[in-house]
Amino acid sequence: MADFTVGVILSIVGFTFRALPRSLSLAIGRGIGNTGYLLAGRRRRIALDNLELALSGEKSEGELKKIARMSFSNLGMALVEYFTFPSLDLAEAEKISEVQGEEHLRDAVEKGQGVLALTVHLDNVDLAGALLALRGFPVAIIAKAVRNSAVDRALIKGRETTGVQVFGGGGSMKQILRHLKGAGIVGFVLDQNTVPGDGIFVPFFGRDACTLDSLAVLSRRTGLPVIPIHMFREGTRHRIVVDPPVSSEVIEDRDADVLARTTQYAAWTERVIRQHPEQWMWLHNRWKTRPPGESL
Repeated sequence: MADFTVGVILSIVGFTFRALPRSLSLAIGRGIGNTGYLLAGRRRRIALDNLELALSGEKSEGELKKIARMSFSNLGMALVEYFTFPSLDLAEAEKISEVQGEEHLRDAVEKGQGVLALTVHLDNVDLAGALLALRGFPVAIIAKAVRNSAVDRALIKGRETTGVQVFGGGGSMKQILRHLKGAGIVGFVLDQNTVPGDGIFVPFFGRDACTLDSLAVLSRRTGLPVIPIHMFREGTRHRIVVDPPVSSEVIEDRDADVLARTTQYAAWTERVIRQHPEQWMWLHNRWKTRPPGESL
């Protein structure tokens, strides 16, 4: 019954935001984010602590607080944008976004190659995937199930309405390999905390961070190109930046190879976050997992 109620509420909220002008919806989203910054004391503290760890030597206390508040604001806008996915089409995608470096993806897909897309939770990463899918790219993402089944179904449905395939669960690796074999694009985000066994420790903003190594493992295993893609917000529009494929030296020792690649990917992730720090999720406890014997 609770899931049904949540589903009905989400449907009503989604219909409302899709009916509103985009500028008004985003203004409401900013308000939601700013309210969250004021009320979510624990998450606000995590965001400020993370910013202190990462940027204290470069930004003043006032600047760090402004970045944290704007980060919450960006998440509020991203939340509102999720509800608009069912109404997105190619015309709308071209209206609200532009792609820089699109030829790097086109070249790989036209060669019949799968693409391992390295991306980041900057701006609205799900919207970036949707905007590329609407432009005809065979995009797939790997997503963990959300605890509330109604919310999970809504997220999957919203993503799939734009043409994005969603992989998850125990059989996801088979799905990923099949999609790549068909010249598909699979997105990987490496900017969230994980645990030993799923990841390895590499430098991130000057501090070791436990980072998923799955992209490096697949890159080494398949030899497919790793193409970095990120998106950032410019007012009410978005710019998607597709970089040239990452060049990684093959190291005979498997563990050393995976470490070198993951370090390289984390360095790119840090670099693009530094360009737009106010659009990253600082409220996520990125450095929660520590190396043995070390505390945060």
